[in-house]
Amino acid sequence: MKSITGSVCGTVVEEACRSAEEIKRTFLLIFILLIFIAAVVFSVMNLFSLNAQGAQGLLSVPPESERAADVERAAVELNIKLSAFSKMREKTQPLSEIAETAVFSPVSVSAPPLAAAEETQLPEFVPEVKIKALLVLGGRKVCTLEIDGEEADRLFEQGMTFGDGKGMIVSIDKKGVGWKWANKNYRADL
Repeated sequence: MKSITGSVCGTVVEEACRSAEEIKRTFLLIFILLIFIAAVVFSVMNLFSLNAQGAQGLLSVPPESERAADVERAAVELNIKLSAFSKMREKTQPLSEIAETAVFSPVSVSAPPLAAAEETQLPEFVPEVKIKALLVLGGRKVCTLEIDGEEADRLFEQGMTFGDGKGMIVSIDKKGVGWKWANKNYRADL
C-alpha cells in the first residue's frame, strides 16, 4: 500500500510541480510579450513624432533665393577677410625688416638719433655652400653647388658670381671649390 500511495502521491506532486513551472513560464512569456508590445508602441509614437517634426522642418526651409543670398553674403565676407589677410602678409615683411634695423633697448628711455639708425646696417651672413657635383676633365672645371638663396642644379665655372654678385667662384680643383664672399676667401671641400 505504501508503494501505491507513494507512487500516486509522487505523480500528483509532479503534476502540481509541473503546473507551477508552466504557470511561471506562461507569466514570463506574457511579461516579455507586454514589454515587446510597449517597445513597438513607443517606436511607432517616435516615428510619428519625427515625421511631424520633419514636415515642419521642410516647411521652414528658406527658398532658394534666400539660400543663394546667404551663400553670396558668406562669399563676400570670405573675400574681404582674404584680402585683408593678404594685405597684412604684404606689410609684414617690410615691418619685420624695419624692426630688425631699428635699434631698441627696453632699458633705455631715449631713442637713438635718426642718423645713427640709418648708419646701422645688418651684417652680411655668409651663405652655406655645399658641393653636389664636381667635374675636372682636362682644362674644363665645372661644379654644381647648393647655395642658400640660389637656384638648384646650376652649373658654376671659375669666375662666375652668385648672390646678386656678392659672391664669386675663385677656383675649382679635384679636392673642392674656392669662393669669395665680402672680400673673404672660403673653401668647400668634398
